[in-house]
Amino acid sequence: MYCMPPFVSIKLPPRALSSISFRSFRARRTVHMDAATKTRHMERTSAEPRGKSLHAVTIDRIDGINERIRLFRLGLQTGPAKFLPGQWLDTYIPGSPKAGGFTITSTPSAAADLSRPYLELAVQHADDGPAAWLWRPVDEILGTTLQVRVGGSFVCPPQGAELKDIKRLVFIAGGVGINPLMSMLGTLAEMEQRSHLTVDVLYATKVPRQGMRHVLFLERIAALFGEKGFRGQVRVYATGGGFDIKDINCSGVEVKAGRPSLGEILNIVGEQTESTYVYVCGPPTMTDEIVEGLTNSDNGVLAPDRVLREKWW
Repeated sequence: MYCMPPFVSIKLPPRALSSISFRSFRARRTVHMDAATKTRHMERTSAEPRGKSLHAVTIDRIDGINERIRLFRLGLQTGPAKFLPGQWLDTYIPGSPKAGGFTITSTPSAAADLSRPYLELAVQHADDGPAAWLWRPVDEILGTTLQVRVGGSFVCPPQGAELKDIKRLVFIAGGVGINPLMSMLGTLAEMEQRSHLTVDVLYATKVPRQGMRHVLFLERIAALFGEKGFRGQVRVYATGGGFDIKDINCSGVEVKAGRPSLGEILNIVGEQTESTYVYVCGPPTMTDEIVEGLTNSDNGVLAPDRVLREKWW
């Protein structure tokens, strides 16, 4: 059994916390990025940077993580590809001119492998759009060729920043908002020069019917902290049915019911904010409220360019 190193949080003065007004947030039931009732992925991301070329990929593997999420391994037919951790794919399924948007969860090194380069996606069930097609019976879609293009600016480290100048990274995820953060964490774990860095993960999620072990990427993240020696801690905020820490393979993961409060987030961010970046990805309401709470003029905790956000729909 692996376990993470101890973590000491920095407490803010009571006066700082007393000035905070932060509504508790709930992860609303949302459909995936491509639902017909929402703005389409291509329209919503029209101003985002994109690669110039399409890549042909083959659905090589499909794993069911829980009743709502599938994990896809897409083999790159055209050879190695480049992307930054946190970016997504315009994904064209057969017979549809409209692309869906799905975040890459694997590391850039996996796509750069010379022998078997691949991309990984975690896709939540939906009733329509490309996500619905990816939830067809496995034997119908396994081996199918798709066209994908890399895009997005929600990346780590942020554009214009260097990892050597960052002392703390705080990753806050709601539901499948963990996807881009998984790619970032995996990439950080591959780096040798990160002893100066503290990494904290706050992951709000509904516990699947199968239990904590089937929470998307939880065991993978715990393994990164336990085996790769990250300084920091993983905190899981669980909703839904009952949960038991014994269901996962590391006692160093802190699990509690409910949602993280802004006060908790501020304590984790600490006082040395000039060398801290916070990444927030989740449902729109959750994401907006956390970003507002961290950057509004009343608190003055973090400069807006130190808090990066991405929403899933």
